[in-house]
Amino acid sequence: MGLVVFVKLRPIPDDAAYVGSDRCSSCHPQAYSAWKDSLHAKMMRAAAGEGVVVADFDSDDAGLGFHRDEAVWAIGSKWEQQFMGQEAGRETLLPGSWWRPTGRWDFTGWDGWQVPVPIKRCHGCHTVGLDVESEEFVEASIGCESCHGPGEWHVTTFGLGRILFQPDAQACGQCHTRGKTPSGEFFFPVGYRPGATLDDYFEFASASPGQNSTTWWGNGRARKRHQEYNAWRGEGHAHSLQSLREGYDGRYGEVEDACLGCHAAEAVLSGSRKPGISEVSEGITCSVCHNVHGDLAELRMGCEACHVEGAFYHTPERNAGHVACPASAGVGCVGCHMPSTVQVAGEFLLHDHAAGVVRPSDTLEWGTPSSCGNGGCHRSVDPELMQRRFDAHYPSGRAP
Repeated sequence: MGLVVFVKLRPIPDDAAYVGSDRCSSCHPQAYSAWKDSLHAKMMRAAAGEGVVVADFDSDDAGLGFHRDEAVWAIGSKWEQQFMGQEAGRETLLPGSWWRPTGRWDFTGWDGWQVPVPIKRCHGCHTVGLDVESEEFVEASIGCESCHGPGEWHVTTFGLGRILFQPDAQACGQCHTRGKTPSGEFFFPVGYRPGATLDDYFEFASASPGQNSTTWWGNGRARKRHQEYNAWRGEGHAHSLQSLREGYDGRYGEVEDACLGCHAAEAVLSGSRKPGISEVSEGITCSVCHNVHGDLAELRMGCEACHVEGAFYHTPERNAGHVACPASAGVGCVGCHMPSTVQVAGEFLLHDHAAGVVRPSDTLEWGTPSSCGNGGCHRSVDPELMQRRFDAHYPSGRAP
């Protein structure tokens, strides 16, 4: 029998350097290949690259005040594309955004001009290993180390040096949120490394209850994108493990390791060896639902994996009449519980990440799309009529 050696993994040293995603490819070819073809890898690319520019620079739009050959970097590609030029060796935002959903340029109200210096606004989420003092970075776009932390220690110790491998939503939250550093100077958490506490580096923007803003609806729902983490952290999925450990009153029996399959991200994403209750630290986080190493829109698992045939797993009898629409309507969990309240190019295209039903009465009060008026379902129906029908189907005490 061979000698078995147990090695204690050490945490990332504070001075560990970033090495770039290409260094990960030899040992993690499958994850690297999936990432390479993902949107994360295309968040900031050299504008001269083949197929990079999706914006129409031949447009007749008279407002376009720069030429394609001025663009050094292209930011984004799915919903919008912005461009950076260079002036005296420093990147500068060029004045315009190309909106893919509408096929037009946008100049008025473009928020890039509030802080037109990319080093303060863009680079923290669109580069890897940024040094805000020297304004240099190791890699453009969102690379492996954006989520796993600096890889030098991991590489030089042949994988024995620890990187972040927990499904920690804070790694996603460093970019999928809005706010500023405590100094108010930067729009991203300067100095944050995955595994640290994000709140120590960032002050999050928040909704003002009862008041519409450009980023939030008066009911607290997200109105603008890049707020997914903020929306998630205030609802049940984020606290699913905490509620099991601290708030559970025992009404459904003793807490067992099997409960973690719906309450802890580590258990959901683990392989054949399932962790115990003392080994987990995360609730239901982003990577439980999203295929974080590939197509983010491709769900890793659906709601039904935990909620079975309705929202009420522990009391399935309450699921009777849970969905008001007939089966032929093809209504899914996300359509009602994560309605598209987020605007892109003036249209509601993205889901709110605070799971829960938005009632038609909220449309009357705030203008936000409701769960009933979500997408193409009942958008043209009068909200007052929809609310009356909602109340008729969900009497007091039964509303989701």
